[in-house]
Amino acid sequence: MKYRLLATDLDGTLLNEQKEIAGETIKAIQEYRLRGGKVVICSGRSPLSTRWIANTIGLSGEPIIAYNGAIMLDENGEVHEQVVFQHDPLLSFWELCEAEGIYAHFYEGDTLLVPVVNKWNENWIENNIPTLAKSGGKQKDCERFRGKCEVKVIEDFYDYFKTNQPKITKIAVFDNDGKLSDFSKQIGEMIEGLEISSSLNYLNLEISPSGVTKASALLRLAEKEGIPISQIAAIGDNYNDSLMLSIAGLGIAMGNAPEKVKQMADQVTGNNNEAGVADAIRRYLLE
Repeated sequence: MKYRLLATDLDGTLLNEQKEIAGETIKAIQEYRLRGGKVVICSGRSPLSTRWIANTIGLSGEPIIAYNGAIMLDENGEVHEQVVFQHDPLLSFWELCEAEGIYAHFYEGDTLLVPVVNKWNENWIENNIPTLAKSGGKQKDCERFRGKCEVKVIEDFYDYFKTNQPKITKIAVFDNDGKLSDFSKQIGEMIEGLEISSSLNYLNLEISPSGVTKASALLRLAEKEGIPISQIAAIGDNYNDSLMLSIAGLGIAMGNAPEKVKQMADQVTGNNNEAGVADAIRRYLLE
């Protein structure tokens, strides 16, 4: 087998716009695994979310990379590695958000810390644990996973950070007024110890601790599994996937990826509403 491991993103890749996974994609994944391949989810989603999706499509027993590489789960779904933000950059970042009037929320384990309930967080638990009804998800199991998630409103983040020194592994930033491109530059100029990635057209920012990326986590996983990076394929659709696609032995961009992401990949497959992952597995991994 030329490529012994497939690292796959979730949103915009495995998941379609309805937050479901096509049956033919699940079938292709399992055929690849039957031939000896490993499939590892590599996502910005939370540990519980990635575990729920992995369990639903039959990937129990595989390691998982969550929060863009800040957390790695072992074969039993337990935290094997975790990287958290240093205290001072976290405080400086929140001060900058307040000064610029920018909304951000913070991920502490499987708890979402928010300054206020709004459209960017009010349905977080349901979005974090999608029903996957058409992908084999069972309602009872879905509710059990959702029951382990929490959204916590923090009235004074500065005091919360100072007093509790929480283990924050990811920050998400949102804005309606087109400020995020400039804001990301401000962060880079004013605060050290942060990794910044954006979605298409700076609709949001995802911020990780310094040195944390999907690519760096995939390299650590490759070493742990004893698989050369040249024998690993990776598939994704967005800027936080681009470095992972470029370092993998085979980088595959989704058809719905931005052009800059496609340019960093070796191949381009169909989009996430056309079971592009299944097509990629059949074309490149089952030869």
